[in-house]
Amino acid sequence: MKYIIRNSFILGVALLSLGISQRALAQAQVILGQDESRRVITTAVPFLAITPDARASGWGDGGVATAPDANATHWNPAKLAYLEPSFGISGSFTPWLSKVINDMSISYLSAYKKINQQQALGFSMRYFDLGDIQLTDRQGNLLNLVSPREFSLAATFALQLGENLSAGLTGRFIHSNLLSGTTSAGGNDGQAGITGAADVGIYYTKDIVFNGREGNWAFGANISNIGAKITYLSEDQADFIPTNLRLGGAFTTYLDPYNKLTFALDFNKLLVPTPPVYERDSITGGIVFYPTGSRVFCVEEILTAAYYPVCSVLLLMLLTALVRSYRKL
Repeated sequence: MKYIIRNSFILGVALLSLGISQRALAQAQVILGQDESRRVITTAVPFLAITPDARASGWGDGGVATAPDANATHWNPAKLAYLEPSFGISGSFTPWLSKVINDMSISYLSAYKKINQQQALGFSMRYFDLGDIQLTDRQGNLLNLVSPREFSLAATFALQLGENLSAGLTGRFIHSNLLSGTTSAGGNDGQAGITGAADVGIYYTKDIVFNGREGNWAFGANISNIGAKITYLSEDQADFIPTNLRLGGAFTTYLDPYNKLTFALDFNKLLVPTPPVYERDSITGGIVFYPTGSRVFCVEEILTAAYYPVCSVLLLMLLTALVRSYRKL
């Protein structure tokens, strides 16, 4: 057990350090109206980070260590291993920006099935409908009507590694159709963006007695959306997906057989690099992301290029350690 916890801690620290340290090149094209003095972090497919269920939303997006339910595939896949019912399903429909527009919505469906007392399988689907958008040119002349859509499909496996510890792994397919039917200023036709991602989570739970009442301590960690960039036009204009590290804990005390009180706290770190400063204009002092002539090469680019391969190796090491430990149980 100490071996598992030690490897998990090392993995978390390593991934967090890489996520903070890495940097990526900004796109060469400057968006019209963008303030070049600011280094804004942006990602593609942000719908993956939107809270899918009402309970966690009411808790301020807390869920990595709270009591497990059918929505655990979003918050921490490892929690599925501790669900008591053998089967569960959950769904939600959320009108998006309904005060502004009436044809945007997010739909979410998730389900799980216990294989046995220690293992569980999960499935989830998320669909983001952005409504109909009328395109115009710079003079306001009407162009074509587009209907952007995004969706993701995910499968999860969760395993109890002991009485109090579990681990979970999720694989996700992502499809984002935002620019189909459009053409960029450079003449490139827009296309649907497709990529894959993975989540890995760890969950620790222990029943206790607090102040004469039954209670529970729980701790969780989850790294979500570890995957390749996604592109809509060309490979040199690819965007990061919202890779996120979530750490948290929860304390529950049972007031009586029908009521309980839970305190939960989550910490989040978006593992997406900030556009680096390669040069500053000698006259204006503005940031030059792509210097004139050959591009400046720096250590940050090496970290960016190595980030996902290193993450993959670390995750493989962790899963190997978990499997070996499970076989010894």
